[in-house]
Amino acid sequence: MGVTGGPTSPVRSRERFLLGESVQGAVRGPILNSWIRSRMLGLSPEQTDLPYTDDFDPDSRLVRAAAPVLDQLQSRFSGSQMNISLADGNGTVLQRRFGEPALAGRLAPIQSVPGFVFAERYAGTNGIGLALAERRLCQVYGAEHFAERSQSNACSATPIRDQFSGHVVGVLCFGYPRSYEDPALPVLVCRAAESIERRLMEQSSARERALLRTYLDARLRAGAGEADDNGRLIALEELTDGGLDLQDQMVLKAQATELISNPQRAAVEVPLSHGRGVTLLSSPVRSLSGVEGVVVEAVLTGDSPPAHHLAASKPTAAALGALA
Repeated sequence: MGVTGGPTSPVRSRERFLLGESVQGAVRGPILNSWIRSRMLGLSPEQTDLPYTDDFDPDSRLVRAAAPVLDQLQSRFSGSQMNISLADGNGTVLQRRFGEPALAGRLAPIQSVPGFVFAERYAGTNGIGLALAERRLCQVYGAEHFAERSQSNACSATPIRDQFSGHVVGVLCFGYPRSYEDPALPVLVCRAAESIERRLMEQSSARERALLRTYLDARLRAGAGEADDNGRLIALEELTDGGLDLQDQMVLKAQATELISNPQRAAVEVPLSHGRGVTLLSSPVRSLSGVEGVVVEAVLTGDSPPAHHLAASKPTAAALGALA
């Protein structure tokens, strides 16, 4: 997508949006939705500052897992204007790597120093913030950025998940000049994020790894292998794509937690809003190492096509661990 010229270019569409005109059909859906959220938050495209904090752990599990991967990426992009950033689940940048080391000295602190917060509610539409909001790979080109200071750049960003809990714990983002577009970048950023996720899993305890293996085995036995998303776990709070609002999620979480706390086979019908419903099916599982857990399959019904999600947790867990 170009950034100049034409009635449907991001520049023209963005101008129409800021003037209060409809731009549906001219802008990609996730970008338009993010612009709307940014405007509702009262953000200004001319805004140049972001929240900054030095209250983060520079040696966290995420940083330790990501460090070797970031080093490899820096070597791969050596000599280029690539700006690689690692952010936590709140959008705070924890680490930066540059293809050209001197680039760090030429960029403004907001683009070169860890500690700035790029969550959408502060920075508007940007790679890190959009990846956190959409919970998936996102690309933002030129004038698709809400802030004018970022409109000469493009980025590809994807969430990093804790494979055990399914929660999004960070974001890996490639930032680069708009002219440096490469179709291979989205694939590369996803593979790098998967490497970080594997390294995070290696830091988990033997009990956690055993429970995850048992969960995945039970998932395959349940016949959901064809519908899985490459084994990626998705937290209950992320089931917005299936039309589940916050109230629905809370109802499901409470019922699933009750099933997990009572490790036996059960089937429970749970009514949801908008005429939808869900059947929760729980089954106890036990690994070879003796770790016990519960797998819960949620079968959504109603206006949308059925969707199957599986959950696993220790029987004593206070809340639903993860869905896939």
